[in-house]
Amino acid sequence: MMKRWFQFFKHKAYDFRWAILSGILVGTSYIPFPPWALIFCYTPLWLYVTEENRSVKDSFWAGWVTQFVLSLIGFHWIAYTAHEFGQIPWSVSILALLLFCAFMHLYIPVAIAIGAWLRLKFSLSATQSLFTIALLHSLLERAWPVIFDWHLGYTLFWVKIPIYHLADLVGFLGLSTIILLFNAWMGAIWLKQSYVKKSLTQLSLLTLTFAALVGIGYWHGQQWNRFDREIRATVVQANIGNLEKVYAEQGRGYQEAITNKFIELTRDAAQKFPQTDIFIWPETAFPDYLDQHLLGRKHTQLLAEGLSPLGKPLITGAYSKDPQSDEKLDKSTYNALFLVDANTNNLDKPYRKTELLAFGEYLPLSERFPFLLSLLPFVSNFGRGDGPHAMAWQHGGETIHWGGQICYEGLYPAFTRGLSKKGAEILVNVTNDSWFGQTFEPQQHLYMTLARAIEVRRPLVRSTNTGISTAVLANGDVLHKSPLHKEWSGQFVVKYLKDAPTTFYVTWGHYDWILILLALAAVVITGALHARSRRS
Repeated sequence: MMKRWFQFFKHKAYDFRWAILSGILVGTSYIPFPPWALIFCYTPLWLYVTEENRSVKDSFWAGWVTQFVLSLIGFHWIAYTAHEFGQIPWSVSILALLLFCAFMHLYIPVAIAIGAWLRLKFSLSATQSLFTIALLHSLLERAWPVIFDWHLGYTLFWVKIPIYHLADLVGFLGLSTIILLFNAWMGAIWLKQSYVKKSLTQLSLLTLTFAALVGIGYWHGQQWNRFDREIRATVVQANIGNLEKVYAEQGRGYQEAITNKFIELTRDAAQKFPQTDIFIWPETAFPDYLDQHLLGRKHTQLLAEGLSPLGKPLITGAYSKDPQSDEKLDKSTYNALFLVDANTNNLDKPYRKTELLAFGEYLPLSERFPFLLSLLPFVSNFGRGDGPHAMAWQHGGETIHWGGQICYEGLYPAFTRGLSKKGAEILVNVTNDSWFGQTFEPQQHLYMTLARAIEVRRPLVRSTNTGISTAVLANGDVLHKSPLHKEWSGQFVVKYLKDAPTTFYVTWGHYDWILILLALAAVVITGALHARSRRS
């Protein structure tokens, strides 16, 4: 029996060898790996599914194998997160990882299956099929619902290939489209390998195109080396443990200990960096409410006593609640970002988190069907904020607008475009990555967040509980980084341009999906017409 199963899996592994290879190439070309196979990682899979005898079903399953393998490599930390965040056994956590790998990135096989159907329906050539799949992949990765929004465009920023500077024109999703088209081009070159001269000509043209994009990106990026303002922001990273965070959120102690720890580290930071203009603490760093109408609470008074001698304002994550006359009518607690003075007076209304984490901060469908909350009472149920909001701070005789992002709101381009349109001059991202361990996720989450600064060309300061805290300027310069899982504080000289122009991407660049859709239609129609002319 075991021998038959072994032979079965051995046979399937051989059938899907090119799909497995692509999964390995993609998984090892993403952060934190160097993008060594960036422009050909999907090519083996796509060549396999464009073979003449390949069915739609075979194509789908090949794509599924690829997405499973790449997900297992790039997102293995899901098991650790399930264990830490959900407090579930390792055996169940590994099962959760396998389910994630099986279903989360199905847009990859779906794009391939649609491409295979179009190839068979309209008799597309192999080369046309390659570009059809690339364009379909690009469209679906924009629309497919995923928990952790990722794509290969981020790797350009990770290794500082200057093409990333073009993100203020087409966004990082647009850069991902370019990478996918390079993969299709590499496949087309492979198909012409028997024609040595033609294939070498195409390879040379591809190389020159890539080099030209590098040069254009570098030149374009130099235009953002203009600054006329600067502030000194000091980030405090207290490295609070997961259990302490959970107990503090539930009101089961640790609030005072956590508050005192942040105050102590902030006092030490004030001595190290006496010229600091503002302190920044991470997501829910202050483990209590910080609204103006709730400043009389014990921990808020403790915070005021600790900060008052420093005389500096603070941006911090905390909890927020609306004033109400009847507690039974409004029990919503919000995950929020506050800008307060040294006496904890609110300098502007807080920003309340809008993009909530499913099962961590809200129960899906519970907003429409509240009775679900009674079935799963252990799931947190935070209120939802009303979208991007820029907080105003009076400093040096002028107003500075801070655009707040809480946790993975920094992964959504549309959210940060909204901040730019609201007049944000400096972005501030507060998060808690303690649930993800020390492997890939902290590096991935970091650069996916910093990427927003390039798309809108605004500096971004990132404050985390356990790392990685840092800042990036509008020109792409990433400043020093904090260590992982250590207490730390650091000052960043944040240079920026007052009244900086709105980028093309913010205004128009995110509509590039229309061009991709038109290109897809052009490839399919051209292929169909050529096939008809050949038959006639």
